[in-house]
Amino acid sequence: MEIKFLGMSKRSGNFPFWMLTFAIIFFVIVSQLIQDGMFMDGMIYVTVSKNLAEGIGTFWDPYFSQTFLTSYHEQPPLYFGLLALFFKVLGSSMYVERLFCLCCFAVTAFYIHKFWKLIYNQNKSIAQVSWFPVVIWTLIPVCFWSYTNQVEETVMVIFATMSVYYQYKALFLKQNILLNLLLAGLFVFLSGFTKGVQGMFPLAACGLYWIFYRDISLIKIIRYSLIVLSVSVVIYGLLWLTIPEFTTSYVKYYQDRYVPTFNQVMNTTSHRYDILVKLFLELIPSILIVLIIHLLTRKFRKQDDQLSDVNRHVYWLVGIGLAGSIPLMVTLEQRGFYLNTVLPFFALAISLFVGPRISTLIQELQKNNFRLNAWRNVSLLVLIGSIVFTISRIGEFKRDKNKLTDIYLLGAVIQPGTTISVPYKMHDEWSLRAYLMRYFSISVSSADSTHQYYIQKKDLPLELVPPNYELYDLGSNELDLYIRKDSLGR
Repeated sequence: MEIKFLGMSKRSGNFPFWMLTFAIIFFVIVSQLIQDGMFMDGMIYVTVSKNLAEGIGTFWDPYFSQTFLTSYHEQPPLYFGLLALFFKVLGSSMYVERLFCLCCFAVTAFYIHKFWKLIYNQNKSIAQVSWFPVVIWTLIPVCFWSYTNQVEETVMVIFATMSVYYQYKALFLKQNILLNLLLAGLFVFLSGFTKGVQGMFPLAACGLYWIFYRDISLIKIIRYSLIVLSVSVVIYGLLWLTIPEFTTSYVKYYQDRYVPTFNQVMNTTSHRYDILVKLFLELIPSILIVLIIHLLTRKFRKQDDQLSDVNRHVYWLVGIGLAGSIPLMVTLEQRGFYLNTVLPFFALAISLFVGPRISTLIQELQKNNFRLNAWRNVSLLVLIGSIVFTISRIGEFKRDKNKLTDIYLLGAVIQPGTTISVPYKMHDEWSLRAYLMRYFSISVSSADSTHQYYIQKKDLPLELVPPNYELYDLGSNELDLYIRKDSLGR
């Protein structure tokens, strides 16, 4: 019996390209996930989730540490609840959170694959090129960066992509319209429940369909849009009526996130168009790949005739991507990884320009068994190389090597659940706070120097060390540990 992968025989011309796709994923994502070190925001999210799994804090009132963010409401709680489930089932190892992120990547990649096959459901040969939009999406720099740094957008993008996917089935294929619109509405709710109002952008899909297609009446498209919206309205209404903690949680969320953001307390740029510039720069590698393929496959120009059937798909997908990007200009808190939630739609739109040509190229490849076998063997070697490279990164650090080495030394001395002191000049050492809390449940205080332990960066003046502390030699790289003298029993 012949083994098939994603419905495809290993003799298929697309099989080597799937192997290359997995090789790319191992190189740019798995090899990074396997290493220690993480972006500070991601480490805070992971820590809050681990605390929740251990019964510290609640779903509606998450907790970070004893001295900082004791009631964490920077984001809605769904991300923390989902990751906490992983911790509850699999334990608190670093690799659990990394597996969670890899699962998020896999689900989104699978829906990009399914989306492509829906678009080309009438053309089996092009439908089998579904690996290509997955590659284009994976190679967007902020995409693979996001999946190796545990940002919340990696969960939100799952629900946003699924919502648009089911709206496509309802709008373009006219399949089970009511059911698919209700499913789309559910995933809009889950998207917003992960990261807030910016997760609601898939609601634009119905309106954009009417703008570009006009094959149904405006009244009907309004009705479709209201069906999608009504699911969120009903669920939020039920939560508000039945769970008192929900209201308290969202009031705090509004106060902790939206008030500072719109009062420009959390600005990251001085230009409102900065997010669109970031979007263009992030898409440049994908655009260049498509342009190169376009130039190298000029002899297949006749295949461009098939583009006429999907041109409006491109407009629709780009429109959805912009619907999730342009609203980010409302505030000056703009970070590149916020764009992660719209990248599947841009990747699909960009890939549509060369999909027919790639399909023809692969059909030509299949006609020559020698070339096909050679390409399959090369792809297998590349995949094996990527796996070996990934394994070689186990135990390495992708960032903060010296800091993390010191933190493990500190964790061997300081008891879990302890609060330690630092000088006020280290108040903003957020990654230090996050690492200590994530790995050893150690809280950090910069306002109280009476705790048993005190740590200070080696490059800070010794005059900052309170006189009642004595140096404890750890052989550390960046951080010195001091112990209060009266706790030494002298």
